[in-house]
Amino acid sequence: MSQSGDGKVLLLHPDDDPLSFPELKWSLIVDFGRAPESTYQSWGRHLACPVMSLFDLTEGTDDLHRTRELLECGMGEAVDEFGIDWWDVLAQSIVPQIQQLILLRRLATTIDTGADVYSTRPHYLASALQNLLGGKLITVQSASQRMFHAVRHYADALQQLEFAQLTQVIQDKFDPQHKIRRLTADRPKSSARPFVLLPSAYVNVSRTAVAYAAMLPDVEFLLLTARNNGRLGIRPANVRHTSLDGYFSSVNDGDARMLRQAYRRLRLRLASCAAEFEIAQASGVLAALESWLMWGLAVRDAWNVVFDSEKITACLCADDSNPYSRLPLIIAKSRGIPALACHHGALDNRMAIKKQHADLYLAKSEMERDYLVRLCCVAKERIVIGAPACLQPPVESRNPTPSSADWIVFFTEPYHSSGWRTGEIYRELLPKLLVLARDSGLELVFKLHPFESAAGHRRTLRRYLDSPVAEQIRRRNCGKTRSAH
Repeated sequence: MSQSGDGKVLLLHPDDDPLSFPELKWSLIVDFGRAPESTYQSWGRHLACPVMSLFDLTEGTDDLHRTRELLECGMGEAVDEFGIDWWDVLAQSIVPQIQQLILLRRLATTIDTGADVYSTRPHYLASALQNLLGGKLITVQSASQRMFHAVRHYADALQQLEFAQLTQVIQDKFDPQHKIRRLTADRPKSSARPFVLLPSAYVNVSRTAVAYAAMLPDVEFLLLTARNNGRLGIRPANVRHTSLDGYFSSVNDGDARMLRQAYRRLRLRLASCAAEFEIAQASGVLAALESWLMWGLAVRDAWNVVFDSEKITACLCADDSNPYSRLPLIIAKSRGIPALACHHGALDNRMAIKKQHADLYLAKSEMERDYLVRLCCVAKERIVIGAPACLQPPVESRNPTPSSADWIVFFTEPYHSSGWRTGEIYRELLPKLLVLARDSGLELVFKLHPFESAAGHRRTLRRYLDSPVAEQIRRRNCGKTRSAH
């Protein structure tokens, strides 16, 4: 798919529609988002040019292994006094960008060196491609258009959130070191009783960890949530809950200064050892991690206080990618405390790219074990098969629901957070799901991901269905059935 030097390549921002620029002609359109193949075929017919997603260039598990190789390049430089490698802790946050830069290098080989590229709006991938090709980067949208779309984006995002979710977003954005939250949180009195620690920052992580705890009613567990989003309304009697907020304190400036210097040295070394890191450095991806160091140190210090003040006998982590819950796993391991990990979802492809700190990993099924061994290269002897108990919330007598035997259930995902075009997915799936439900004589039920809200999902469905049809679809979220009203 080599493009001629005078061909015009359009780089499409994930929030933009190429049909908004019908007067412009392109030789190729590359979407930085993802959509069903039918979407790209339709756009291609309307615009008389090939349309593809950057993610069409993926090479499956080979990309995961390449990502692991890149991450291993950064190990051992930014290490603190506790032996914690901060590249290991924070680099998981930029894995999506690193993987996209792997794909971008492949895209660059299909376009002539020196070619100009057009972008619907500023994007770090557009800047990175310009650096690779050496041509000009032209932004199609005007400044006023970009401002309008930015305002609309944030307005749409706010409408998708429930009040508790909005509050959590504000706290994460404006109080990352918990300086405000710790003022209103009392530090729990230390208990002499032994606990198994369950660290969590999200409700789905808490559910998985607590489900395992329910299988051992004679063992006491401490569910310690770093964010309000991790709280559970229903817990077994052997699970005590408290918030991490009360354990936070001010970060030592000397520690922060030392790690910043180490990280700056690391950035320079990484940029010289791999082409992906060279363009990551040039486009600002690596610099972003430095701004998260203070947050990470605050979280580290809070967990150290927990381990110093509580009698922790083991740590079970159901999300060892997020620094909030990865750090206590690392700390437990360094203190000689048994460290176990599992995944709160079905399969975790990041097991193929991240360093393993757990002594044992709990696989929920033979399929997950096979996935971990064959694709993620996890040692067999470090995996134990054991599915957690299924925790059922109490039935609300005031809102009885039909038998689930009468349902066809579709489990949703927060598609936008993975780069997918949510609207295009539902445009493709909804008609087929409705036909399937009708022909089967079943009621269509959407089981929402914990990151989604019923109100936001309702708005999404109304964009692609007649309102009466959208009202008929039942939604389930956090164990409760949500009607469309």
